[in-house]
Formats: sequence, C-alpha cells, structure tokens
Amino acid sequence: MTPAYRLADCHLHFEGSLPVETLEVLGRRAGHRFADRTAFEDARSAVRDAKTFLSLYADVCPLFESPADYGEAASAIARSLASDGLTYAEIYVSPEIAARLGLDASACLREIDRGFREAEAEGAIHCNILLDAVRQWGPESAERVLDVHEKTGLASVVGFGLGGDETSVPTAAFAGVYARARALGLRTSVHAGEWGGTESLTEALDLLRPDRVDHGIAAASDPELMERLADEATTLWISPTSNVATGVVGSIEEHPLPRLLDAGVRVAIGADDPLFFATTTAREHQLLRDQLGFGERTMRQLAENSWRAAFLSSSERDRRLAEIAGHHPPRGRTQPSVSS
Repeated sequence: MTPAYRLADCHLHFEGSLPVETLEVLGRRAGHRFADRTAFEDARSAVRDAKTFLSLYADVCPLFESPADYGEAASAIARSLASDGLTYAEIYVSPEIAARLGLDASACLREIDRGFREAEAEGAIHCNILLDAVRQWGPESAERVLDVHEKTGLASVVGFGLGGDETSVPTAAFAGVYARARALGLRTSVHAGEWGGTESLTEALDLLRPDRVDHGIAAASDPELMERLADEATTLWISPTSNVATGVVGSIEEHPLPRLLDAGVRVAIGADDPLFFATTTAREHQLLRDQLGFGERTMRQLAENSWRAAFLSSSERDRRLAEIAGHHPPRGRTQPSVSS
C-alpha cells in the first residue's frame, strides 16, 4: 500500500516493528515457539487489553540473544518500513530490556545504529532512535537509559520517551529524568492518556513538559484539555488500530480522532507496533479515509503534522513540508473532510 504523501512515523517500537519473517528467524535461533508463525498469530489474536498486549511484548523480547541479533533486526526493520511506503522513522529502543536479558546494552544500541545506517546505505529509509524507558521499572531504570546514551553518544539518538504501563509508577517520579534528558540535548515524548485517562495526560504535560505525546486520546473527553493541547501545539501521535486492539476504543468508527481534530489539536498517525497489530503506517492512514471518511484536506494535514512533530532539523522539516505542498494526489471519489 503506497501512501498518497510522504510520511514520517515517530511512534514505532523496535520489537514491535520486526517483520514477521525476522521474528521467525530469531525464534528458530532461540528455540522459541514463535519460530512457528501460526503460534505467534494465535498469540497476537488473543490481545484484548493492556495486560495481554504487554504480556505478548514481553514474550518477544527474549528472542534477542546477542547484540548481533539487534543489528540484524534493525536492518530488517528499516527495509520493511521502506517497502511499506514510509519515508522516515523514529523508533523507540529500550536499552534496559537488553540489560535485563544479560546483554551489554551499549553494544546492543550500537548494533541497532549500525543496522539502521547500513540498511539506509542500501536503499532503506532513514531511521533515528528514541531512547525508551519502561515506566513500570521506575526512575532508576530510566536514569540508566540516559547513562547508556552518555556512554555511546550516537548521533542517531534524537529523543527520549517513557513507555510501558502508564498506570504503574507516578508521573512525578520521572520529572528529574526528563530534565536530565533535555539537558543532554534530547527532545522528549511520553506515552500518556491512553490507558490512564485525562489525569495521566495532564500530569505528563505539567510535570514532564514533553515535546509531543504518544496516544493522548483521553483528551477527547475534556474540552479544556483539548484547548490546551491546541494552544500549545502539542502533537498527539495516535495509533488507531493499536487503540482498538488494546481495548481503549471499541472500533475505528468509534475512535475520538475526529473530535480531537475538530478541536484544533495537532495529530499525527503512527503504527505503534506493526508486528503486534498487523498494520503499517500507510494502512493506518488508509483506514481513516475508508472508515472515517477523511477527505484530502485532512489527510494532507495529517501528513504535514508527521513532519512538523518529527525530531528533525528545521531545514529537513521544511523540505519535507514543501514536498507535500507541491504534491497533487490523483483525483478519486470525493470524501468529506473533517472540519478543523
């Protein structure tokens, strides 16, 4: 599926972006049941909520047995995203996962960087790294993630974020970690307002001061919070299929995305974990056309927002926005636009 516009996706997770073929290879190497694609697909179909999703994610992590496995996977991910029609990606990598597997987290991060760069040299897309702290492991674990960054100093690391179970450790515990990340020159993001409600999102905005938010759809139930997001031009990087799969919303048709756009909230669209949700970034955009009736103006706006919120240089951002401005998609049936 080829998207109508060049797209960036900055809401992707490393293990969740594995091509299924690479999952099988790693599974065979590790003697894991996911060497059988059917076994993985059965496990994926059982995801119903945050708990079952996080459990499946945890099942995949031990497939990585060496830094070389991470490098091999990084190359495969960059090539797969390119074949799916993406132009640029920022991918969450969790060094503490590697450390808990008994691996050298710094070596694994360097291998991921190498894999991305080598794949790009062979025609894949440009992938940058977002360092990911796992919320339920606490602020000490998050500090170690930044220790790895200071040790490795990779130019491809452009941001820091907090993922995992947003209902676990209180947001305030991570305020110092975010201040340190900014002092190190990293941009910041945070998963909030997905499973934790409006309080989770408000606390994240107040205490962590992120440049952008992953998910954040709880804001749709609070007009004042939507007004704040619009006034502050804080981008929500939303993943509709993910929200349905984990039970946050009942269906794509019930998704609050139109309400957010109508309120003037800046939104970009991501795949989150393509492997776990059987989707791609291009497919997420197409779902909005087909199932929510989004018209050309809105689709162009979403594409533009993906570049506005990316942690890129201003010159690269302006270049990509100019490409979209000069692009005229083929004429098709007219679809109603979401008002904004």
